[in-house]
Amino acid sequence: MCPRLALPDTDLCAVCLGGAQPLCADGRGRSVVADGRLCLVCSEPPARVEVGDCPGHGGKPCGRAVQTAGLCGRCRIEAEQSKTAADAEWEAARDAAVAAAQAAEPEPAPF
Repeated sequence: MCPRLALPDTDLCAVCLGGAQPLCADGRGRSVVADGRLCLVCSEPPARVEVGDCPGHGGKPCGRAVQTAGLCGRCRIEAEQSKTAADAEWEAARDAAVAAAQAAEPEPAPF
């Protein structure tokens, strides 16, 4: 049994019909049922800006209702993606520094 939702008016999902899993039209990378649709997080309507509303992420104000960790679902996804990218960049820099340090170490003298 396929865990994905079926396309409208069919019994199969897009992958089972031979296509790729469609992604959110807002560019967040979340799976959706059909091309051009928004995921549940992106389709939530913006809320009025009041105390307790999402401050936004990456310098972009938001105003949607806070869902978790002080952010709305959309900003939370952006924050997770930013953290993943920053972690990957840091690990690449660390690996390069370790490789450079190992290359600079002299070979141990044989006994």
